[in-house]
Amino acid sequence: MRTQRIAVIVAAAATLLAGCGQHPGVHDKLAGGGNGLQPGVDGGTGDGTGDDGTGADGTGTGSGTGSGSGSSGSSGGGPGDTTGVTKDTITIGIHAPLTGAAPIKQTSFDKGKDLYWKYGDNGKPITIYGRKVKVVFNDDTYKPSRARQVCQQMAERDKAFLLVGGGGADQIQACAQYSASKGIPYLSAGVQETGLRGLKNYFAASRTYPSQVSLLADYARKQFSVSKSSEIAAVITNTPNFDDAARAFSKEFPGAKVHRPDKNANGGSMANNLCDGPAKKYKVVFPLTAPTYYLQMAPGAACRPQYLGIGVTMGLDTVASVGCETRSTEGARFFSPAPAYHNSNQYDPQFRKAANAAGVSDDITWLLWGQSKVLHHLLLRAGKNLNRQRFITTSETATKVRTNVFPELAYSPSNHFGARQVSVLNNVCSRRGSAAGYYVTEKAFVSSY
Repeated sequence: MRTQRIAVIVAAAATLLAGCGQHPGVHDKLAGGGNGLQPGVDGGTGDGTGDDGTGADGTGTGSGTGSGSGSSGSSGGGPGDTTGVTKDTITIGIHAPLTGAAPIKQTSFDKGKDLYWKYGDNGKPITIYGRKVKVVFNDDTYKPSRARQVCQQMAERDKAFLLVGGGGADQIQACAQYSASKGIPYLSAGVQETGLRGLKNYFAASRTYPSQVSLLADYARKQFSVSKSSEIAAVITNTPNFDDAARAFSKEFPGAKVHRPDKNANGGSMANNLCDGPAKKYKVVFPLTAPTYYLQMAPGAACRPQYLGIGVTMGLDTVASVGCETRSTEGARFFSPAPAYHNSNQYDPQFRKAANAAGVSDDITWLLWGQSKVLHHLLLRAGKNLNRQRFITTSETATKVRTNVFPELAYSPSNHFGARQVSVLNNVCSRRGSAAGYYVTEKAFVSSY
């Protein structure tokens, strides 16, 4: 039964924004199988100016005038590239891994991907200078090569104006690099910086893994009294895309033990490295792995170390719930782009209203809602005369991008990793006769400790 529950976590994690280290092959092995806008009218060139929309919550109005001419059929790349933009719609493409896990309701992603765009204006559709946003989706099956392929399909066949990464550091890197070669804007939650820093088209909507490590180190010192490197250890999946986070950890804690398990390993084999029998070897353990690995490792560590980590998928309520079946993850803290779903009404009451209207309300849709609000703000800044180059140029000078869900963003032409905040989630286990677990917000929008 527990194995089935862990498999369900894999499927849930697959549906998220930029996940916490889910990599090709991991979910297939544990879940038991699986294979590992309406087309826009393309304009030519044109010029004109428009006023940017503004608003503290990522909404606002703007107007603009301009003129241009050109023939349809240009698939992008040149100045004034309006692929995916018509007078009525803006098409965006999202890729994420959905294939091959244990059966779960996919309605969380199916409805969550465009929940904000359909209901974000007080229950009505969002419009951006008179245009509605249409979302197309493709399953990248956890494979970087497949991610590149589906991103190309969405760009060429579906005429997506921009692309959004929906899960997995390896897949995000592959699609972002393809998009850069075509001048297509690309957005994801923060993952690694390797292979992404320096891409003019790429924007991270939350703090990257290595930048979160410095904040995690301060938290460990002040909240859990870690004063020596021997009091903390890291378990970081052995993939090149986690190397920058591993280096950041070793810089903060020179000489600290860093375990690098293979990405297809079973987490149960790591448990003995964390304990001396019932005694803890470390005050704090920092896991940067797939959630499945973490949920295999935690029950086997009888000493119950304090877990403190980063990323997105570790902060899913389904992860907390499975961990609470053995109470092995109780009190674990994880940094997340957004406050906990449990407290979402406190930060954006419009989300619950919209989610209830759509018939789906959970942490997956909450995170997708937050990332959509970021994108809304950036689209408004680009003005009425929208094209890819203008979107990139206005986004890389965007400051005070506030959504009340994701961290405040401040980009610059030399830094497209604009987030400085995280929200800290605490794994709570129910004490009312069941092992149900969930996350609560310990502190929202933290930038220092």
